[in-house]
Amino acid sequence: MDYRAFFRDVVKVSDEELLDVLSHSATHRELFKGDCVVRSGELQTEVGFLVRGIVRSFSVDADGHDITDCILFMPGCVLVPSVELEGPSSATVEMLSDGEVVCLDNALIKGLLETSLPANHLFIRIVCEAWHMHWETRRVVSQLRSRDRYLWFLRRYPGIVGKIPNRFVASLLGMTPVTLSRLRTELRNEGVVQ
Repeated sequence: MDYRAFFRDVVKVSDEELLDVLSHSATHRELFKGDCVVRSGELQTEVGFLVRGIVRSFSVDADGHDITDCILFMPGCVLVPSVELEGPSSATVEMLSDGEVVCLDNALIKGLLETSLPANHLFIRIVCEAWHMHWETRRVVSQLRSRDRYLWFLRRYPGIVGKIPNRFVASLLGMTPVTLSRLRTELRNEGVVQ
């Protein structure tokens, strides 16, 4: 894999020195559906960047139910459930399809954040993008009706329906799988979706 091209073209790193460090330090992992990138409570030892595949981050509530807090599918997405790079993971990150991830060691990231302004700019951009995505999802789930939540999902996650189990979509949208199934049937009958 051409790590330099990945960080330049997909992650959008423009600083040549930072590109050199990242491309020489990266490793590549092939992952399969059901594999965990990191489990809740495990120490995070690396930062993963999605090359291809569909991933979800989830936690488990007091009753033992999975609560999906995000679904990622765009190449370049960062697969770290917490910006606290040295602490235990606050969620489990699981592959929902076969895929690939490019990884960087947390010690390298920590060192770069202490010495490199371009690395700090990259970190800030990544954290802001993740913050925006999570708050957009929380706003949708807390303020929109079920139908509008699902329509938002279809726009925000094009081509994902049918590739992952409906229960994960329902969990992300704060509804039951039965409600989601009913909505999908209604929208199909209305000709809104296929």
